[in-house]
Amino acid sequence: MNDTQVNIAKHVLKTVCTDVTNILVNFLAADLMMSVENPSSITNEVRVKILGKLSEETKGPLMKLHNCLIGKTIEDFLTNIETSAEVCGFMLKKGDKKKERQALFLHRQALTEQLKETEEPALILHLTSVLLFQASTHCMLHAPGRCVPQIIGILTGRIPTEQQQLLSAYQSLVVKQLVSQSQGRKQEEAEGKAEEQEEEARSVRSELMTLAPQVKELVLSQRKTSILTCDCTMCRMEANALSASWQHKRLARRICMREIIIHLSTCATSPWKRASPC
Repeated sequence: MNDTQVNIAKHVLKTVCTDVTNILVNFLAADLMMSVENPSSITNEVRVKILGKLSEETKGPLMKLHNCLIGKTIEDFLTNIETSAEVCGFMLKKGDKKKERQALFLHRQALTEQLKETEEPALILHLTSVLLFQASTHCMLHAPGRCVPQIIGILTGRIPTEQQQLLSAYQSLVVKQLVSQSQGRKQEEAEGKAEEQEEEARSVRSELMTLAPQVKELVLSQRKTSILTCDCTMCRMEANALSASWQHKRLARRICMREIIIHLSTCATSPWKRASPC
């Protein structure tokens, strides 16, 4: 396993896998009157405290799952999640192709909306790279910002040359801006040199602002696909009552929130989902 794989695995364990673990722990915490409204707010210390109050039969599998979150591979987590879900009373089953397509669509829509709203150059580069990766491979990618150069490298040959050149040029500018900001925080320069650096920083900001809309368009100009919703009767009735508008898209994400929460695990390459009605 190379450094990029390790970094991505650690990031997935710290984010998606931690969220899934917190959902299970918070479910059990309800019996102890220790549950919280937002499971993602549960810290490592709170999680350990909750697990310490469970019976040995229940605590064992959940503690193993908790310990997996500080590992370097996702395989151990995927192995232990099934046992942990079972002791919590959840039944897990493998997802089908339709559900996988739905998860891909919802994930892409969420990132696309975030891309439309942000003006932060580093985040624009990150989101665009991840969305282009998904479009070219039909696979979700949940990666930290430090892996963006590797993602752009993988896209070579998968996207048109002019798009690759634009992405690389924008990446170089983002790196220049981050380096400039870091140096500015670490030390104070002589007045003449500070003015020179400030002028260079303004030039970089101007170029970033000019290229930002073009970089976003690499993703936003892609052909729109139809809205995918849950298979249940309520979702079909609600979705059919709306046009393909913003409200429609938001409803498609909101109606099946419990299902979508479980679909978060797809980012960790998990083949399972919670089997529950909408």
